[in-house]
Amino acid sequence: MVLSGYLVYVVFVSGKWPTQEFSRELKDQAGKHMITSLPIDFLIRIKNGYMAGRKSITAPYSKYCLAIADLLQKNHLIIDYSVNGDVKKEITLNLAYQTNQPAISDIKIHSRPGRRIYEKATFLPWGKSKQSLFIISTSSGIFSQKEAKSKGLGGEILAEIN
Repeated sequence: MVLSGYLVYVVFVSGKWPTQEFSRELKDQAGKHMITSLPIDFLIRIKNGYMAGRKSITAPYSKYCLAIADLLQKNHLIIDYSVNGDVKKEITLNLAYQTNQPAISDIKIHSRPGRRIYEKATFLPWGKSKQSLFIISTSSGIFSQKEAKSKGLGGEILAEIN
């Protein structure tokens, strides 16, 4: 009787091990690719690249991120960018430095996936300094606050770059 009790216990315990191992594998995979918003991830990669003193960074490709990179290049905040790869495309940005100081000192994210911020063209913010650049996503594309206001377009305020 005692021996059969031990055998039932061993089978019961050994039956739990595969499910615990399976749940550990799922937890490990969940943290690897949890990008909730590609443009926000793109901007954070740029900020981290400047903070680490990198010359270039890579990020996953999307047309949205490509439009942001084009806006940053127009405003001389990055040197240039290129798209690499055929199946799994990536954007490579060459970061700009002026006398060993990064062109971007801070990026403040305003819109998040759980809290989107929209403004009309008349109420678009201008920033703390003349060098501040707001990235505005409009129905006609990605613009700076100055371009959006001159075209009379409002939209989602993505981020402020200083």
